Amino acid sequence: MNVISLHSEAVHKNADVAIERSKPFGASKWLAAGLSVVMLVVVLLPIRENWKAKPKDNFPLSYFPMFSEVRGETYKVTHIVGLDAQANRHLVRRTFAGTGGFNQVRRQVRKTVRDGGSANLCQSVAARVAKSKQTALADLNQIRIVTGEYKLNEFFAGDRKPVREVIHATCGVERSRS
Repeated sequence: MNVISLHSEAVHKNADVAIERSKPFGASKWLAAGLSVVMLVVVLLPIRENWKAKPKDNFPLSYFPMFSEVRGETYKVTHIVGLDAQANRHLVRRTFAGTGGFNQVRRQVRKTVRDGGSANLCQSVAARVAKSKQTALADLNQIRIVTGEYKLNEFFAGDRKPVREVIHATCGVERSRS
């Protein structure tokens, strides 16, 4: 083979590649383009909920109301508070009230209070606190199930006192003497 035939062969191969690239969409490219368009529509479709009088949020297709919803100045939350001998307040972790993630346990606590189970929840949490080896809980002698209303700006600035609070149940922490 001489240089001219090698050059001619290379030009011929490059021409084949150029022809291949210039062909109209094949079936696989049309399928990929179609799936892309469908996915864009599916992702963008929930945005129309923003203009409805009563929008409906459906998982997994969400219009993300948690980021666009107007929030009030205060927020109510039902939670568990422990008191020490000097009546200092200490937040009791959700794990003493139930299993699951933060929001799951928070909803369980709120539902238990709504259904009238505050006293049982209080006794259950107090028993778990009494058995706990956590030093932060060693001084607690009372448990309360409360619904507190907090000013969000002040709360996140460090003022953790509630504006209003409803005490649903109070019980003592009975520790065994060893």
